[in-house]
Amino acid sequence: MQNSMGQTITLEAEFFFQQGLRQLQSAKYEAAIACLDNALKCEPNYPDALSQRGFALGNLGRHEEAIASFDNALSIQPDASWVWFNRGIALGKLCRYEQALNSFDRAIEFNPDASAAWHNRGITLIDWGFYEKAVASFDRTLKLRPDAYWAWYNRGNALAQLNHYEQAIHSYDRAIEFKPDSCNAWYNRGITLNDWGLYEKAISSFQRSLEINSEYYKAWFNQAIALGKLARYEEAIAACDKALQLQTDYPTAWYNKACYYALLGNVEQTVHNLQQAIRLSEEKYREMAKYDPDFDAVRDQDLFEALVEASRF
Repeated sequence: MQNSMGQTITLEAEFFFQQGLRQLQSAKYEAAIACLDNALKCEPNYPDALSQRGFALGNLGRHEEAIASFDNALSIQPDASWVWFNRGIALGKLCRYEQALNSFDRAIEFNPDASAAWHNRGITLIDWGFYEKAVASFDRTLKLRPDAYWAWYNRGNALAQLNHYEQAIHSYDRAIEFKPDSCNAWYNRGITLNDWGLYEKAISSFQRSLEINSEYYKAWFNQAIALGKLARYEEAIAACDKALQLQTDYPTAWYNKACYYALLGNVEQTVHNLQQAIRLSEEKYREMAKYDPDFDAVRDQDLFEALVEASRF
């Protein structure tokens, strides 16, 4: 029997390889590795078995071992675009961005129309902080796959990092056009609108995100931020409460809720909520509260003074 290189493979090695593929398809990665190891005992220079073994290891989070398997496969079959691609993913998981980028570039060298390689190249550049270059990679993806909502979404994320808010919103809108139920696209659209100062529109985006996933606590929290910016403090408190029902140990939500109560002049609730934030992150939130102008209306109250001036010891 021959493999993808035209290499003659023993029937026994092929049997174990096919068993490994079946285990991979069932997401039984440990069992897949065992089968592929048996294939490699029969045929040590079996590039397909080595590359699939790397894929299984990657799915188990064993990225260093995955890279070693991919390297062994590439030493036999250096033009295997998809192996370079998966090697790049594993390197990215280890935050080895330069090496990951090199792997995606090699994948593209052997298959220039590999839209997934261009996309993951862009993800790597975002992770590395090169947002302009990331946008360029996503643009290449979208030339190949104009309906790739995930590329529109990540292009929006890169543009938002550059404070190119209008372009980012356009990208999120295209992502939503192709996948209307993308909770993350609606959510990040809301974050961008918040950063842009368009709070009413941000609230609408967060609401759409929550219609898709009502348990997305970060959407409740950021909706509260937009409501607070509009001085709709009681609604902001209610949104914080929703976030805290889902994520009790969320100090920033407790802190912001304290701010909203302070802006309403409610000393008792200000202190209660600030106590919860300080309980979860004492040094940070006690210090912040000392200088935050949101607390100016209650700063001279004995309960507030006692809390923010209290010693940690």
